[in-house]
Amino acid sequence: TREQLPKTRDVVDPGVRDKAGVIVETVKKNGEKALLDYAVRFGDLKEGQPHILNKKDLKAAFDALPPSQQTVLVHTARRIEAFATAQRNSIQDLKTPIPGGFAWQKVSPVERGGCYAPGGRFPLPSSVLMTAVTARCAGVREVWVASPRPAEITKAAAHVAGADFLLCIGGAQAIAALAYGAGDVPACDAIVGPGNQWVTAAKQLVAGKCAIDMLAGPSELLVLADDSAKPDVVAADMLAQAEHDVVAVPMLVTTSESLVKEVEAELTKQLNVLGTKATASKSMLNNGFVVVCDTMDEAIETADFLAPEHLEVLTRDCMGVAKKLNHYGALFIGTHAAEVLGDYGAGPNHTLPTGRTARYTGGLSVHNFLRVRTWMQLTEPQTSEAQELVKDCVLLAKLEGLEAHSKSAAKRILQNGDVKKSASTGKNGVSTTYQQMQRTLTASTEAECVLFDMDGVLADVSNSYRNAIIATASAFGVDVTEADIQTAKDQGNANNDWILTQRLIETKKGKVSFEDVKSKFQELYLGTAGSKGLRDNETLIPDKKLLEKIASKYPVAIVTGRPRDEAEYFLALHGLTDIFPKHLRVCMEDGPPKPAAEPILLALEKLGIDVKSRRCDDADVKPILMIGDTVDDIRAALNANCGCVGIGFVPPTKPPVKVARTLYGVGAERVLETMDEIKSVLKLNDDDGNGLKSSAKSSALPAGKSGSRTASVSRTTKETTIRVDINLDGTGTSQINTGIGFYDHMLTALSKHSRMDLAIECKGDLHIDDHHTAEDVALALGSAFAKALGSKKGITRFGSALVPLDEALSRVVVDISGRPHASVNLGFKRPSVGTMSTEMLEHAFESFATTAGITLHVECLKGKNDHHRAESAFKAMARALRMAVKLDGHTDVPSTKGVL
Repeated sequence: TREQLPKTRDVVDPGVRDKAGVIVETVKKNGEKALLDYAVRFGDLKEGQPHILNKKDLKAAFDALPPSQQTVLVHTARRIEAFATAQRNSIQDLKTPIPGGFAWQKVSPVERGGCYAPGGRFPLPSSVLMTAVTARCAGVREVWVASPRPAEITKAAAHVAGADFLLCIGGAQAIAALAYGAGDVPACDAIVGPGNQWVTAAKQLVAGKCAIDMLAGPSELLVLADDSAKPDVVAADMLAQAEHDVVAVPMLVTTSESLVKEVEAELTKQLNVLGTKATASKSMLNNGFVVVCDTMDEAIETADFLAPEHLEVLTRDCMGVAKKLNHYGALFIGTHAAEVLGDYGAGPNHTLPTGRTARYTGGLSVHNFLRVRTWMQLTEPQTSEAQELVKDCVLLAKLEGLEAHSKSAAKRILQNGDVKKSASTGKNGVSTTYQQMQRTLTASTEAECVLFDMDGVLADVSNSYRNAIIATASAFGVDVTEADIQTAKDQGNANNDWILTQRLIETKKGKVSFEDVKSKFQELYLGTAGSKGLRDNETLIPDKKLLEKIASKYPVAIVTGRPRDEAEYFLALHGLTDIFPKHLRVCMEDGPPKPAAEPILLALEKLGIDVKSRRCDDADVKPILMIGDTVDDIRAALNANCGCVGIGFVPPTKPPVKVARTLYGVGAERVLETMDEIKSVLKLNDDDGNGLKSSAKSSALPAGKSGSRTASVSRTTKETTIRVDINLDGTGTSQINTGIGFYDHMLTALSKHSRMDLAIECKGDLHIDDHHTAEDVALALGSAFAKALGSKKGITRFGSALVPLDEALSRVVVDISGRPHASVNLGFKRPSVGTMSTEMLEHAFESFATTAGITLHVECLKGKNDHHRAESAFKAMARALRMAVKLDGHTDVPSTKGVL
């Protein structure tokens, strides 16, 4: 009967909550000392043992795992990421009219997340992945994992999930540290993840100081079954739940008494050979139960009353039954959708509500890390609708007895002569618009370009510039320490080391001549005729091959506070002049130092990126990445106000936690400890971002629907090796890597606006020039296009488009005629855009037309900016091709000759 079923129970035992409260308050008051005292007392740490692991530690654990374990972690993380990303995209920013103006919904992630993973009898790497991957997908900048006595697999999971740090402490003390901060552990904005009763009690106590996901009790599974269910499957699923813990709750609700007997027999049989029999049998005996119902409707009502954490539907019409259910944490429909698949990363999260709390809440998702804020602006306060709003507020405030509220609103009442009927907002005004929230940096991020600081990012200057500062100060009789330098750097406005040295000396000695300081500094740094300078001690931090790979995929530039000759010396010394040519370096002589925006903006101008035309609030706009190790680098990126994202970097000799604290504090989107980690935020093709080589694929494109017009072409010459995959009936998905950043940008636009899926990979002789790459890619693309068209039956054949981009306007006319011809006039004014010559941009159209077998007319009708001229032309060709390849419903070739 209903009365015999378990009732709602308190998740947190009052006695445990009281004891946990003492721990939480002690850590809140005494910080790191209390945290470490409790950790040693409860066996999480030995005296003096490090309590925080950084990214290098986590990666080392991953690298030491057998390949099979590495693979399962990566595959699981990918599935979780795919579902969490889809969740994130389901909630959007919006703009909607209100009387006299507009209101907005803005969705943004919290800045710092704490993810708890239990220790217990067995390591739970799946909990690390479920929580930390979800946080990253939500867009959380800084992710901490806490887990007591973490196993190597747990550390490795934290690496795969992209965690910044792992706190090797558990229990209430860990939750308190994540909530209030303790030493190097920062206060988090949201704390999520399952744990024991001490963890749950602590989460209840800190709720309000930060967000929490839920108060989870013992794990639950309810199997809803009829006589079609397989007894061995039901028993196996119940035991899988029972082995979690002696307090786990396995339940069976069924309409079949015979099934109950068969399941009981299977339970006995399977328990006898189960390695976790001791735990599972206690759970079954103490907490398990069966409910037999007369009808399926009664069984559904019972399941809804129990509102379990996990609910399996093993019935004939499983989908029909599923649609009638209302209360559960996660639903598993049909025999093949085992609950354990949800536990181990099918996609949806396994951190779920228990104890009938599923009646009012759901499981962990990206939404636990997101904030929905609202904006409001009255752009037309003089309209009658807006004035009606104001007057209603005046009266409503008076009704509530809030006089100051009423008077505040009354200040917005206009005179009758100033009031007019609205023509743009209100009931018949503009409709609500929706927009995806800002994209998250992930391993699939396509960047517009990558900007590098030099000192501390490319060059290890710990034995050069910093020693020069210390030695110069000493020459003036002043003792300057490494700590003094770092403190000054952390405060900002310290990009010029000559000025910084003078400032440090004057802090302790008084006024000194800048020229004298500079002269002594340069003598030490550059060296003299008889001795080498400190600059010869500088080493290259990232691997040169990695830099070459980044530069082959994205436009790159250097933005440094160094004098030009010193930057050139370092680049030449380490063979980087081809990666960062002279025209793509912004140095001290080029303008004010960072944190001013000018160095960033100048670098973008050199790369041919038009900042004024960038729509930074558009989710489709690719981010500009600025990688730097100081607050000035991060602030410069933000000050540029053009969609530039600051990526922090920890120099080799610096403490990771302290540097991360500083850089995240001024707005870094991510902080890297090694340059290899750039793979975790950039789409680089040779691996998956976690050190695993990607498996070979026949095509870089997603599988097309049945009947899609697809083709693959490989072209190899002495100068280039090219692979092109194309789907004429795609969605505009692209993966382009020609080695020429601006060319990639144009081909991506071609794919996006033609709705053709396009993958291009090219290795060419760019060390000579861009001619062979630009021409051969276009030839291969044309061949793939013609191959995908096949017989050309049913195509529209003709296409035309006029496409603007700000001041530029281009026209393209296409005839899929079988007669190759191209007439191209873009009227370029500069010799190059970015690193691509404008001559080859026009030639690319001609080469494509030749092998595609089309007649192509391309003309830029007007425009001042060459970037805009080129982009509008490529987009116009995309729209024209989209029109020309469209199937019109006929089955013949659109030609009086019967052939094209």
